[in-house]
Amino acid sequence: MRVEHDGLGTLEIPENAYYGIVSERNRRAFDVGPLTLDDYPSYIRSVALCKIACARANAQIGALDPEKAKFIELAAREVAEGKMKGQFVVNIYRGSGTPTNMIVNEVVAHRANELMTGSKTGPIHPNTHVNMCQSTNDLIPTAKEMVIYEELGKVIDATQILQASLEKKAAEFSDVIKMGRTCLQDAVPLTLGQEFGAFAHAAGRLIKRLKIEREHWNKSCLGGTAVGTGMSCLPGFRQVIARHLSDVCGRTIETEEDLFDGMMATDGLVIAHAHVQALATLVWKMARDLRLLASGPRAGFGEINLPAVAPGSSIMPGKVNPVIAEMIFLTTDRVSANHTGLVAGILSGWLELGTSSGIPVKSFIESCDLLSRSMKIFAAKCIDGITANRAHCREMTEMSTSLATMVSTLFGYEVGTKIAHLAIDENITCKEAAKRSGLLPEQAVEELFDVNAMTDPDKMEALFKKYKTLRRV
Repeated sequence: MRVEHDGLGTLEIPENAYYGIVSERNRRAFDVGPLTLDDYPSYIRSVALCKIACARANAQIGALDPEKAKFIELAAREVAEGKMKGQFVVNIYRGSGTPTNMIVNEVVAHRANELMTGSKTGPIHPNTHVNMCQSTNDLIPTAKEMVIYEELGKVIDATQILQASLEKKAAEFSDVIKMGRTCLQDAVPLTLGQEFGAFAHAAGRLIKRLKIEREHWNKSCLGGTAVGTGMSCLPGFRQVIARHLSDVCGRTIETEEDLFDGMMATDGLVIAHAHVQALATLVWKMARDLRLLASGPRAGFGEINLPAVAPGSSIMPGKVNPVIAEMIFLTTDRVSANHTGLVAGILSGWLELGTSSGIPVKSFIESCDLLSRSMKIFAAKCIDGITANRAHCREMTEMSTSLATMVSTLFGYEVGTKIAHLAIDENITCKEAAKRSGLLPEQAVEELFDVNAMTDPDKMEALFKKYKTLRRV
């Protein structure tokens, strides 16, 4: 054990711990559950990258000894690379703000001293040197910007994988004629490929939105220190920090136009997570619809087959449940719940301080991670293996009474209704009912009731143009 002191007294710290007395106090005080900052490595990584940029800036302006800056950067780099995992022991429910900043300060300082002198105690101090020209209140909003940028990138990558799987199935099923449904009742025909294509298009649309949203997260509050005035910020730091942060991140980072607003702002996280939630609702609908279309095998829709992943019942032999689709329900529900938690946590800010709760960043990271993993599994273990029951799909389509819509288009709704009822009463197709009615020449019936043509708007328009002289409305 080693003994450390602060303004409240002294504490014994485990010798193998790189965190210090402030973090040990926080660890003991907030032991309310199993989740610690260690469970959110992208957050710790972003704070560590900020420390590297600040060390470089402080060395450039002559405020920090270059030798100390070098070892601070080396230590912070190890933190960013995950080499100090297990050291970030503060509970996430009090992890945002000062506890997060301070545990990184302490771990970096102790590791930097060890690299520099062979001992965790040495000339580099967590506050004086690692936290130079910084406050929790300007560093944490900056780190959160970096976290959101990285997490949105994961979501975009995973969505592109899902989109590619959907597009492949759209092409494969382009000739599978099936019945469309509205309110779970027969509507008019379409192809299974058109359904999958719609999902793929929706995924592409949300990818575009996510990319636009991601580009908003390129701002820094560093230089504002506690409230935006830059008090304790040494001369020259504000002018160079954005460039160093850009170099460390490998992309352009700009200082907030209004540091006071940047540090107080609460709206950005809500908007960013709303885009993630919108994607989750799309993925949820995909899973729900595919599960319904695969219901059966003998008493459901039975239009498609989902890959078998695991036995589905402890009592019914042969039953296989759509477990991947059902997993999606749970993970997307979690994303929606996280949005509620994120908004509630954002309301923790008062006056010059924006969000002080750890819940918003926890919720955002969890949503992005969960949704990204889920979409990859959904694509690989469900969508890629879907097969179509082509004959069954076509049979249901040709038997649907909604095909009487072809008659109502030419002769009005009441005549079309009579054809539908004749088909129901006689248990025949609408095509056969139209023939029996004598309303249309046989060739016209054959062409107008071709279900392949019904799925193509251009072919339908051409047929109605061809038979426009028969129209009586």
